[in-house]
Amino acid sequence: MPCEVHVFAIDNAPDFPLGAAFGKAALEKILALPVQILPFVSRGERMRHARRFTALRDASDVPHAIAAFVYGCDGIVAYDDHFSAISHLIPHTKPEDYL
Repeated sequence: MPCEVHVFAIDNAPDFPLGAAFGKAALEKILALPVQILPFVSRGERMRHARRFTALRDASDVPHAIAAFVYGCDGIVAYDDHFSAISHLIPHTKPEDYL
């Protein structure tokens, strides 16, 4: 997730230096919060859980969803609504819900 925050800032800034600065500031704020950073699960673990997450349209979302599910996370926080399709497995909220 943190790398995606950085890329989001770069992609939405008027130029790279400003986007990189915003991305770094965003990462610093996130990492200062009382959150735990967890790794993706192993390939075998992903294979065991993959069929639960077939409702996700974007295959790149599946590893995030499986990891959140396996680690018992409180939810997935994301701007896109792809994760709403699996809200019966793990709640989906938007970043502004935490501001």
